[in-house]
Amino acid sequence: MHSLNDAIAEVFSDHDILPSDVPQLDLYMDQILSLFEQGLRDSKRDPSDKLLTKTMVNNYVKEGLVNPVRGKKYTRQQIMQLLCIYHLKQTLRLSDIKALTGREDVDFEACYSRLLADKERMRTAIPPLLREQLPTNADDPNERLTLCLALSEIACYMRRLCESLIDAIPEQTGGK
Repeated sequence: MHSLNDAIAEVFSDHDILPSDVPQLDLYMDQILSLFEQGLRDSKRDPSDKLLTKTMVNNYVKEGLVNPVRGKKYTRQQIMQLLCIYHLKQTLRLSDIKALTGREDVDFEACYSRLLADKERMRTAIPPLLREQLPTNADDPNERLTLCLALSEIACYMRRLCESLIDAIPEQTGGK
């Protein structure tokens, strides 16, 4: 097993799809899947994992998480919406994600760009905090369990904070 420091370094060195990586022109489904597969492949736990599938995208559109598609191509705004959904689905229920992304009054590219800036700040601030606050002997089974329990609780706090913010969203009138 590798050390906590190695695990932190690995986790916080993930790569993202940058807004500049998303073409300015509309893309077909297969092009979007390739973009996600190539741009986010380092975030897979297992190489065979699928980050995004046609079925997932179709369900997101059907459930109103993504603005309706006209024809067979997806706009840059819809691709940014999919990137936001990808990040949110790691911790939130689809109904919560819909409350955030199933809207036409959001600039998804601006929000995604801010996410990337926030992630850069978090990559600097969070690892030292984790090293300082958490048990570091991940080779000991008791310490490993304790560490995973603590990290799971941190994730629960963050998810509950998101849910609280989502619960405070005013109801939309008309349209969606």
